[in-house]
Amino acid sequence: MLAPAAAEPIELQWWHAMTAINGERVNKIAADFNASQTEYKVVPVFKGSYAETMTAAIAAYRAGSPPDIVQVFEVGTATMMAAKGAVKPVYQLMADAGEKFDRDAYLPAVTGYYSTADGKMLSFPFNSSTPVVYWKQGRIQEGRA
Repeated sequence: MLAPAAAEPIELQWWHAMTAINGERVNKIAADFNASQTEYKVVPVFKGSYAETMTAAIAAYRAGSPPDIVQVFEVGTATMMAAKGAVKPVYQLMADAGEKFDRDAYLPAVTGYYSTADGKMLSFPFNSSTPVVYWKQGRIQEGRA
């Protein structure tokens, strides 16, 4: 008697705009997740710049074949939030899956930006950047001969 064949994992396309070290990190996140279980396989797909990735996702949605997960930059967030039916809000996804979300684990500026006026998370911040400028002040020493 033959053993039953193992079910193939459900493949999830994750479109992103990460390059260089950030692209390597995305690939590692997916590889680590894939190694941790056998039910799903996350496939990270680089789609170009932030704008190119969002444009590709919109075109794929209109063609009826959107990715399962797409990383959209901050500026594109409003576009995606306004696209009724194109995305499933995070609060709804997590409720459907029975998962809890701790808003306090994030900075209020981050949760506020990605939430409705009544505090429901619409999208999940994968990476949120804050530009920082720093400098080191040096001392000028007088030399004596």
